[in-house]
Amino acid sequence: MSKSTYKHEPNVSKKKQLTTLIDLLNQYKTVGITKVENITSKTIQRLRTDMRQDAILKLAKNTLMLLALEEIAKKDKGISKLIKYVDGSCAFILTNGNPFKVANFLEKKKIPTPAKEGQIAPKEITITARDTGFAPGPVIGELQSIGLKTRIDGGTIKIIEDAVVCQSGDKVSKTLANVLGRLGIEPFDAGLSVNAIYSGGSLLVHDELIVDFDGIMNDLVKAHQNAFALSLEAAIPTKDNLTELIGRARRSALSLAVESSFITPETASNVLAKTQLEAMTLAKLIASKDPSVIPQEILSAAQSTAEKTQPKEKKKDVATPAEEEEEDSGMGSLFG
Repeated sequence: MSKSTYKHEPNVSKKKQLTTLIDLLNQYKTVGITKVENITSKTIQRLRTDMRQDAILKLAKNTLMLLALEEIAKKDKGISKLIKYVDGSCAFILTNGNPFKVANFLEKKKIPTPAKEGQIAPKEITITARDTGFAPGPVIGELQSIGLKTRIDGGTIKIIEDAVVCQSGDKVSKTLANVLGRLGIEPFDAGLSVNAIYSGGSLLVHDELIVDFDGIMNDLVKAHQNAFALSLEAAIPTKDNLTELIGRARRSALSLAVESSFITPETASNVLAKTQLEAMTLAKLIASKDPSVIPQEILSAAQSTAEKTQPKEKKKDVATPAEEEEEDSGMGSLFG
């Protein structure tokens, strides 16, 4: 073997690592790249334990990750789309399960973390208007140097307007890190974030993977409720609404039978009660024209029936002559 050939051959240790990595990638249907930044080894171990039933996290050097992807791409060209996501501190996330489940699990496990001097901001940082609680002093200069508008009010410094103090991709300055720390603002998230996943021939990036499952569930519940109500109104029988539709039809049939005085074992009592009420009403009407025609006992029964069937209303303040006298004397007594 020539000296130049030997220079380009990986050492045995790297060969073994690469072979192990390739074998591992071949075992899983879904391969993803996740950023490993601002996270402790203890947190990584905890996440590995939490998701061991659904996925595994494999950390490796970027050169080995790229070589492994290039090797797998010989059989599956689509996986080469992941190559551009191997950048900075990253790792493989591997699963044979649902890639959305894994990505959203990791997203929910993120925790707030403070900004550090020299850190590249993964997203813009906004400081909202607030009372800082700081006493007037040199700190005003620090606040204003990062673009905050301030004023002194009630003996403390107040930030009077919201302001973006750092853009995504910018480096966090020492002053900004100090101000954020003093204000108790932790603008970033520490954890694993899936940048992209290759699954079933398709590449899914971060924003496509993160799903608001609670929001979707609420939308589905509302859609089901609306569909159920519509099917009832349109009388379209389904497995879910059949009982309610039959109940509605039965109630409508009973109401129609009573209104038309159609007697059945179920409507007889209501029809007779309705007929009796109508008879009593008619008796009262006749008696109002000629009281001698209707016997007194029938009129009494009609009056009793009317009182039972009429809804109770608040009695109007209609005073009898005796009551009027009492009221007059009562009011008079107020003035002596």
